[in-house]
Amino acid sequence: MATVKRDNRLAWGITLLFFGSLFLIKQLHILPEGLASIIFDFKNYPLFMGIIFLLFNSNKTAGIVLIVVGLLFRLSEIIQITRHISDFVWPILLIIAGGVMVLGTKKGKW
Repeated sequence: MATVKRDNRLAWGITLLFFGSLFLIKQLHILPEGLASIIFDFKNYPLFMGIIFLLFNSNKTAGIVLIVVGLLFRLSEIIQITRHISDFVWPILLIIAGGVMVLGTKKGKW
């Protein structure tokens, strides 16, 4: 029980340090505007927190839930990006198959 409490404190502490640093960077206007608009979009905050909790908390549930929430915030953008993914499936599969064949011949497997 003590390690769970310590894990939670560590994850929350790193989260606070991370967001505090981000907001300080924002106030100092260090980042270019395009990058700043991506980083400081509130839809990304659950993703950032989820990654921190996955890395620094032994209970991965909170991290997974936060990442799912962040992805749900970005769902319309994800759908738009992957709308034409089928156009790339066959070329990618052919490249992978060719790469496997080339790498396999160098190792003497083929």
